[in-house]
Amino acid sequence: MNNKLIIYLFLWITSCTPSIAQTSNLVSIDVNGKLTYAADSKGNKVPDFSGVGYMNSELAIPTIEVVKTVNPVSGDNLANVQSAIDEVAALTPDANGFRGAILFKAGNYNISDIITINTSGIVLRGEGFNGSGTNFIATKTSQHTLFNFAGSTGTALSYSSLKAVTDTYVSIGSKQVTVANGHTFVVGNHVFIHHIPNQAWISLLKMDILSTLAGADAQTVNWTPQAYDVYYERKITAVNGNIISFDAPVMDVIDPLYTTAEVVRFNDYRIQKCGIENMRITSTYTSNTDENHGWEAIAFKNIINAWASNIEVYYFGFAAVNVNKSASFITVDNCKMLDAKSQITGGRRYSFNVDGQRTLVKNCTTRSGRHDYVTGSIAAGPNVFYNCTATLQQNNIGPHQRWSTGILFDQIVGNGQLDVENRTTSGSGHGWAGAQIMFWNCMGSEMVLQDPPGEHRNWAVGFKGVITNVGFMTTEPMGIKESNGTYITAIPSLFNAQLNERLSNNTLPIVLGGFNIKAQFTSTLISWSTVSEKNNYVFLVEHATNNLDFKIVGEVKGKGNSNQTANYQFEHLSPVIGLNYYRLKQVDFDGNFTYSPIKVIKFKSSGLILKSNVVEEILEMNITQDVETSLFFYNSAGQKMLTIKGKGTQLVNVSSFQAGVYYIKTAEGDSIKFLKL
Repeated sequence: MNNKLIIYLFLWITSCTPSIAQTSNLVSIDVNGKLTYAADSKGNKVPDFSGVGYMNSELAIPTIEVVKTVNPVSGDNLANVQSAIDEVAALTPDANGFRGAILFKAGNYNISDIITINTSGIVLRGEGFNGSGTNFIATKTSQHTLFNFAGSTGTALSYSSLKAVTDTYVSIGSKQVTVANGHTFVVGNHVFIHHIPNQAWISLLKMDILSTLAGADAQTVNWTPQAYDVYYERKITAVNGNIISFDAPVMDVIDPLYTTAEVVRFNDYRIQKCGIENMRITSTYTSNTDENHGWEAIAFKNIINAWASNIEVYYFGFAAVNVNKSASFITVDNCKMLDAKSQITGGRRYSFNVDGQRTLVKNCTTRSGRHDYVTGSIAAGPNVFYNCTATLQQNNIGPHQRWSTGILFDQIVGNGQLDVENRTTSGSGHGWAGAQIMFWNCMGSEMVLQDPPGEHRNWAVGFKGVITNVGFMTTEPMGIKESNGTYITAIPSLFNAQLNERLSNNTLPIVLGGFNIKAQFTSTLISWSTVSEKNNYVFLVEHATNNLDFKIVGEVKGKGNSNQTANYQFEHLSPVIGLNYYRLKQVDFDGNFTYSPIKVIKFKSSGLILKSNVVEEILEMNITQDVETSLFFYNSAGQKMLTIKGKGTQLVNVSSFQAGVYYIKTAEGDSIKFLKL
């Protein structure tokens, strides 16, 4: 009897282009793997929302060295904590702008009042948020913020730099405008695009008649142009004569019939580079409807490039994190807002509230909130809520109050409504909650999707749930919807797809001669070459599946500095069945990095499992596809040894086969090998 090696293998069929998947007409992927956008007759299109978060999502949140360690004391810890913060605030920041991290050791920290962080470069770090780690407890019996990250001043306009936008029309999604002659703008300037509506715009939206509508009362106020000026924070990336390009697109139409615009530099006096991480924050309370206790766990004001990560918040009445209008480039990652204690009515339970701009809220969870992922009045995009869940919703998710623009809700899953609508007389006259709002691959019980008048747009793509244009207050035209009930599998996350493309468009400090991927039976061979290299430390090979959440799977050292062609290879041994995405992260000796374009390859299982019998000269095959499949057996010399056709379990006599390597091929030419001993 001839024992043979036992083989459990899948026959994987590979393709270097994605198979047909659910797609969107608004945003799709071309044959080169690039995003393409469908524009209307005036050029309006879905904008790039990706310019958000700490350092514009171009750098990961850093791990800052601990410079101060604090242990809890019995009783009130306010002085214990605040004095540690003040001590670190007095330190000189390092070359990257950080003073250091304060490590709060595990235990309970009762806090009787507001903790203030008003200096740049301070990180507050706990030892975990699972209850046995670091627990901050707000004990004050009135509404207050526990951790208040707040600079003393904000931004100041440089009026001498102000220039009017002279274009006859600037479309949604455009990243450039033309300004009047005599400007002094240069690449790297931080500016506002000041969007200035007129009374015709108010009338177009019918926001001048709110006080006459049914349901209006003495508190209902008609909109006025002066109240709806919006300042969009941007960085200049190119100057070509009077054409100014920006790092993020225009989020609202600039049409002289309804709006004018200007570009103006600003001086930035906000604090920056602060964070809070790895802790639990709770509030004391006296009943489920108590209104006199902790209200906001964390607030960001007059601050840029900051973060809150791995935070678990319980019982606060308003928010886990509140990003105020004066805050930008904030990342909120892996945070929870659970079991708020308050009345269930207006102005309460806005779990993750963004009034500022260029903020990223991702991987967060809520329970028993009202407006869980929400923007307030006139929030200027882009802002992104990504990969978040809401349970026990008490109200809807979406823009709230008045005219937020350029907001992406991406992979948001709730058990209630997700809405963008005309709220008419709600509150004191909320009117239109938002425009240029995108819901991408979200899920909920229902969505109110309404389009404002004119060339403003709201979109729902891949929403699982009922979509209606019948709103809470009124019925309006339906917004643009695609693939209702079915996720867009070709682009699972619009945010990730846009971010990956933006980062891959950065200039590499190397010259790539080629970048290719190839299937190797059940592995992927990644090959690339460089024509020249400058300060090149290492290539990190990154892999992602359909969620485009890239992980490092390999590391290949670079040549440093070279003017000669260099060839590199890496074999990824564990691709998945389905789409596999690859990119190179090139890191230089200074720690700076850039990304290559993304390559994609697909592995799919034929459903064939091979298993040899350990006693007889029999190869057992289980074909799990419910159709007859033709298989051809070849020896290593390419000679056909056998042909079979069948489905289910097949017992193949291979007693006539000599010891060696054999291949089983499909009719399409794909193959897998097995070894007979």
